[in-house]
Amino acid sequence: MHIGFVVGRFPTLSETFVISQMAGMVERGFEVGIVCDGIAGTSDQQRGKEPVASLMPHARDWWGRIGALRPQIERLPHALKDKVSTALDMLSVRRINDFDAVIAHFGQNGARVARLKKRCEIRPPIVTIFHGFDVGVPFRENGLAQYRDLFKLGALNLTVNNRFRDMLIEGGAPCEHTAVHHMGIDVGQIPYDRRKRDGATLQLISVCRLIEKKGIEFALRALAKLGASHGDWHYTIIGDGPQRKDLEHLAKELGLLRQVTFLGSRPHQEVKQWLSKSHAFILPSVTAANGDVEGIPVALMEAMASGLTVVSSYHSGIPELIEDGRTGFLAAERDVDALAERIAWIIENPLPCDDIADAARRTIEADYNTDRLNDQLAAMVTTLAASRSHV
Repeated sequence: MHIGFVVGRFPTLSETFVISQMAGMVERGFEVGIVCDGIAGTSDQQRGKEPVASLMPHARDWWGRIGALRPQIERLPHALKDKVSTALDMLSVRRINDFDAVIAHFGQNGARVARLKKRCEIRPPIVTIFHGFDVGVPFRENGLAQYRDLFKLGALNLTVNNRFRDMLIEGGAPCEHTAVHHMGIDVGQIPYDRRKRDGATLQLISVCRLIEKKGIEFALRALAKLGASHGDWHYTIIGDGPQRKDLEHLAKELGLLRQVTFLGSRPHQEVKQWLSKSHAFILPSVTAANGDVEGIPVALMEAMASGLTVVSSYHSGIPELIEDGRTGFLAAERDVDALAERIAWIIENPLPCDDIADAARRTIEADYNTDRLNDQLAAMVTTLAASRSHV
């Protein structure tokens, strides 16, 4: 089978789940093609690493060489830009029709293929995977009306959590063609290590883009409530983003400068080293003002697989991953007091945290293992393509 992945820019290294899924399909004997919004400006070193190196020759811009004019087209008035973009998208019709099935990551890309299917003969079935921003924001703005054609012409809508499936169905997606398919991680590449404290400083860590929905503001406020009354702790924040300056100012305002370190973005290998030296991972996600929400953060999966005790929130699909008190800890969104209580419990109860970390690793192995998830996706796409070939 020849599977076409339709994505934004490629490779987007922060979207490891997309690259991993592509590689997983190749490992299962599929031929993979990629239709994208231009080749991302990654370094030669990054492009030379697997699996990106093997995937790069199979990536093609939607608009071919005309893609170089994308910045100028983006500046056109909205109505004109839409007409020009649609006309240029037609350049990829033949390539898309070479695929036995299309997997579009993010709803906007699925809708783009469906728009072509409405205007001309697009033959392969469209499978769209919805991740978060593509559900929460349009759900708040227009009730998912922008996906009307996709819901009608798409073959399968896959969401990364149950909450998104409910939202899509409420927005008009056919129930029988809408299902949950979790993202996952390569568990075999993450060694499990019980974190020994031995009276050392408790190392807390967050690794994320510093944007509203990650909720780092509330982690800082919760830690300020604990202060020095709950032993010796330090909080390291890895990542950058538009909120960084505001968060640094908040840490100063809360009197946390000696106990909180902002490291900014760091190479993946260095991030792994910091995680290996830490005891607990904090990600108290919230719904952003514009409706943006998490799917199920891969960072939480990786932390749970590695042996960290995780603290997060009752937000979007996170409770599908974490069972409060058994595989990690959850607090209500923006509930600083509850978040502080969860962190305090971790500080005061190191031995029970070992059992929680063990249960968390087992959960990842059973339900968020990319090998199993890619097997499931391969089976779904194969069945779908086979049934369509006989229509």
